[in-house]
Amino acid sequence: MPLHNEQMVRIYPDRPVSSPLLVVCALTLSWLASGCSPALNWREVRPAQADGLTALFPCKPDAHERTVPWPGLPAGATMHLLSCQTEAGTWALSYLTLPDVALLAPAMHEFTMSMRRNLGSAAQLTGGGQAVVEQDLGPIEVPGMTPSLQARAWHFQAQRPDGLGRPLDMDIRAWHFSHGMTVFQASVWRPVEAVKAQTSEDVAQAFFKGLQFPR
Repeated sequence: MPLHNEQMVRIYPDRPVSSPLLVVCALTLSWLASGCSPALNWREVRPAQADGLTALFPCKPDAHERTVPWPGLPAGATMHLLSCQTEAGTWALSYLTLPDVALLAPAMHEFTMSMRRNLGSAAQLTGGGQAVVEQDLGPIEVPGMTPSLQARAWHFQAQRPDGLGRPLDMDIRAWHFSHGMTVFQASVWRPVEAVKAQTSEDVAQAFFKGLQFPR
């Protein structure tokens, strides 16, 4: 399938939010409520201000830029988010550039903590009280990334409301990594039933394996 080059330039006004994951949560809920989305159409994307990162998205992502509160940065940080939805799930890439090398490892930890907090909050909205299940899948390597012990893959399962407010079991995969002073979270959000019904190559892995930096 041919790849298309995309340069994301759409910028939204800065609006403080409690976490970059809240943006992804909102986009996921919007997709679940819509009930339809385009089929996979893989394309090469080069996000702006991402240290030359190249990604493969199965749909054309929208780009958002917001100022978010961030540990160690009293004025907050500029968070970039690319995301899109297909019938297979929601695909997202979040990243920010930090002013101090000492903030890099805590930032990747903060991505994980934010995921836990926001999935827990979403689960409470279902009224079911089901706990968030998480699994550390171990170290990862994105070609050209800065080596780091905090570069890891995560698997979460949690419930969130669907478009009608009913509990929906979700499967979330996330990769956390860095390049220079920029930290990244790539994530795929899918209903558990969609993951179980998949009969071919894991499309989430195809997304993650499409990430690379120039060497």
